[in-house]
Amino acid sequence: MAPSLLRSSSLLVLVPLLLAAAPAPKAPAPPRLEDTLPDTFSGVERVVAVGDVHGDVDALKEVLRLAGIIDAKDRWIGGKTHLVQTGDIPDRGDQTRAAFDLLMRLEQEALAAGGRVHALLGNHEAMNMLGDLRYVSPGEMASFADQSPEADSAGSPPGLNGHRVAYSLQGRYGQWLRRHAAVVRINDTLFVHGGVAPGVPGTDLSALNRWVRQDFFPGQPPGGARNPQGPLWFRGYALGEEQEAGPALDAVLQRYGARRMVMGHTTNRDGKVKVRFNGKALLIDTGLSTGYGRNLAALELRGGKVNALYREGPVTLATVETPAAAPRPAAPKPRKK
Repeated sequence: MAPSLLRSSSLLVLVPLLLAAAPAPKAPAPPRLEDTLPDTFSGVERVVAVGDVHGDVDALKEVLRLAGIIDAKDRWIGGKTHLVQTGDIPDRGDQTRAAFDLLMRLEQEALAAGGRVHALLGNHEAMNMLGDLRYVSPGEMASFADQSPEADSAGSPPGLNGHRVAYSLQGRYGQWLRRHAAVVRINDTLFVHGGVAPGVPGTDLSALNRWVRQDFFPGQPPGGARNPQGPLWFRGYALGEEQEAGPALDAVLQRYGARRMVMGHTTNRDGKVKVRFNGKALLIDTGLSTGYGRNLAALELRGGKVNALYREGPVTLATVETPAAAPRPAAPKPRKK
């Protein structure tokens, strides 16, 4: 046999042996529950907060322009402003994916300008990640179809497989959401979707946020994303009687070193920002999306003032007064001799 043929036949025998001996490729590591995420920010000159979007990216853009956050081409012009979106981007509207994409891009543009975008977790983000699709509109579902190469089975809603992949821990939107906080403190204000109840576990925001996010990760104990008393669901400060809920709110604010709490989740049917507990609670879900009336409103905290921003102009809201120092007792007058 010619030498070249001998070499070829030897290689044909050797290659399968080498492949058999080679270790199997490692499966990708499962997503890890991050212990800490950025949750506390100080020295911020201007904060703008916007409530529930519910799949209406056009309303979101309009209110961001109203607040001077984006320009006519949807680019960040907010400078060092911190924008807080208090959750519930998805469900009930067809433009959820576009709203996610807008905020994902603005995150990067804001960082480059010295600002920040905080897209907080809401109960509807959690529902989609956990497979509760009760409020997903048909158009919204269909918009995720390209996120999976697998065709939807007969009889299932168009886009179902793509939606599942998109919201998975490794999916485009699930991966983004699982790295976001449920609660942040900026200067002296807590921002959250529903509200921070006094019974939540953990002594700091890091522990609280981890408790919420652990529901998304297999093998973790039950957390706060499903819990009705968790910060994505709690409505005690929106609906509770002030005399009963006031002490609980005071305790939570003291626990986290804050002066007030800003919340979405519970829609104010008059389309206005609602002030409760002498300014310690601000409710900013004004029904932004078209399905809720397209009531454009944002909250602005700047220079010690709290303003509601509306189409007709800003309105200064009641602020939490810092208790004045108790006056010193007057020195006793000298007794007459």
